[in-house]
Amino acid sequence: MEQPAPPDPDVANRVWQHGMHEERLFHDRLNYFSFLETGLLSICAILYNKEPSVGVFLPLTVVGLLFTLLWLLIQTRHWAYCEHVHARTREMVPDYRVTLATWGGPGARAGWSISRPLALAVPVLFACTWVGFMTWLLLRAEAPATAATVTPERAAIFVLAVVLGWVVLRLRRAERRVKELRRRVEGEPPLRAP
Repeated sequence: MEQPAPPDPDVANRVWQHGMHEERLFHDRLNYFSFLETGLLSICAILYNKEPSVGVFLPLTVVGLLFTLLWLLIQTRHWAYCEHVHARTREMVPDYRVTLATWGGPGARAGWSISRPLALAVPVLFACTWVGFMTWLLLRAEAPATAATVTPERAAIFVLAVVLGWVVLRLRRAERRVKELRRRVEGEPPLRAP
C-alpha cells in the first residue's frame, strides 16, 4: 500500500498559521463580547439600585438579550469553522496528527482549545442572566424592603451560591474521574485516595 506524498511544508505551515489565527480570533471575540456584556450588566445593576423602573430596564434588557443572541450566533458559526480548519490541519501537518494520536489514548478527541462549551455555554449563561433579570423586573413591582433581614434578593443569592457550590463539587468529581480514566487508558496504576 502506497503512502500519500507528504504535504508541501509551505502549505502545511500556512494551514497551521491559519488555524492559530482563527483560534485567536475565536478567543478575542469571546473576551470582547464577555467584556461588553459584563459592562452592560454592571450599568443595569447600578441603575437598578438608583431607580428600579421597568420603563428603563425592559428596553435595556431586551437590547442585552438580543446582543447575546447575536454573540451566540457568531460564536457557533466561528466554532464550526475552526473545527473545519482543525480537521484540515490534522490532515496537512503530520507532526500535529501524531501528537494528537499519542495525547489522549485511543478514541479520544483532542486538539486546539476551541470547544463547544466556550462557543455555547458562555453566551447561553449571559442570555439566561438577561432572561432572569427581565423576569425579575416583570414579577417584582414594589421597591426592595430595606428593614427586613431576609429579602428576596438575599434568598436568591443564597440559592445561587448553593447551586454554584454544587456545580463546583460535581465538576471536581468529574475531573477526578477523567484523570482516573486517562490513567487507565495509559496503563498507569490508579491513584489511591489519601
